[in-house]
Amino acid sequence: MKVLQIGCGGLGTLIAQQTLTHGHELTIVRRSKQAVPEGAQVLHLDVVADEALPELAELQPEILLYCLAPVEGQSYQQTYVQGLKNVLAQVSKSALRHVFFISSTGIYGEHEGEFIDDSTAVVPADADGQVMLDAERLLYDLPCGHSALRVSGIYGPQRLYLLRAVQDPARWPKQAHWTNRIHELDVARAVVHLYELLANDVVLPAHCIVTDGVPALQHEVLQWMAGQLQVPLPDTPPMQPQSGKRITNQFLPQSGFKLQFADYQAGYAAILAANA
Repeated sequence: MKVLQIGCGGLGTLIAQQTLTHGHELTIVRRSKQAVPEGAQVLHLDVVADEALPELAELQPEILLYCLAPVEGQSYQQTYVQGLKNVLAQVSKSALRHVFFISSTGIYGEHEGEFIDDSTAVVPADADGQVMLDAERLLYDLPCGHSALRVSGIYGPQRLYLLRAVQDPARWPKQAHWTNRIHELDVARAVVHLYELLANDVVLPAHCIVTDGVPALQHEVLQWMAGQLQVPLPDTPPMQPQSGKRITNQFLPQSGFKLQFADYQAGYAAILAANA
């Protein structure tokens, strides 16, 4: 199928590589002049700053993927709402079958350890979550199919926040905080899995959660990492009442998608092995 992908950062590059591997025709819109994966066409445009995007009107994509992330000088509102609005106003609708928007589980406002799944009602607790929901709502009136992909915390070989935190006792949590994550490669694989379902005429939901489905307490994750790295555990006070949320997904596993990294232990073990 013909895919138009808006954005090609770290995650976007992985999605593009998976898209090309599966034989789809790919055009990427990228702000910077950096290269894109070999085999893709590229348009260097800033869809946030430029409302007039005549180059997009000439394309006839079957799939539109919006996976832009904020850069310095551009707000959440500009990146996720205005940029998406600009693209939807310009891209040709004649061949368009489905629009995918990379959203976030940050739109769920629960913060006391509640369980969240694809059926949970969305009530954002902060301004960023509301912006993401506003962006999702831009899809509602489209004449084609659309899916907001609500991605939990992404980790990978270049996303090493927790690996740095484990070696700094001051950054260990004082609260029993639930965390949810998914390896970046599995996010890319999930997106292209949805492309394949669409090619086979499977009806896709208007939104679905993209996570490994194995919530874990942050303290537990850090303890495991400390053991792997042979780092001494800090003295920590008793955990205060729990915070965060416990997120699982329904549609993706039911659709036949299989994770490469089933949980944080599998994913971080591969990262640690590669850095050994």
